[in-house]
Amino acid sequence: MAIVRMEKNELLLEVNLEDIETIIKEAVNNIEQYKEEIAVIYEKMPKFEYKYFCFYAYSTYHLLEKALNFSCDEVGHFRLIAPEPFYYAFFGIISTLYHEHCAK
Repeated sequence: MAIVRMEKNELLLEVNLEDIETIIKEAVNNIEQYKEEIAVIYEKMPKFEYKYFCFYAYSTYHLLEKALNFSCDEVGHFRLIAPEPFYYAFFGIISTLYHEHCAK
């Protein structure tokens, strides 16, 4: 389960592979709401070697925010802390959702 904490005016979001299921459920249940985010993540994340992708810079944090029940309104950003396999599993899901719902 994701852990959200504040540290020196920075919101830290600590996740594990188990959190992928929660993110998938939110995305699938509200796919129309997240199509644009999914497309941007699909396009940009590989350019940042997956784990260096900045969700906030591309305004692609809403899916994570809703699925993992946090808000970065107060500080305007967050830092994702995750094991390296999380990023690749996350991108695999994003790729699947992109090809099923976004690609034309």
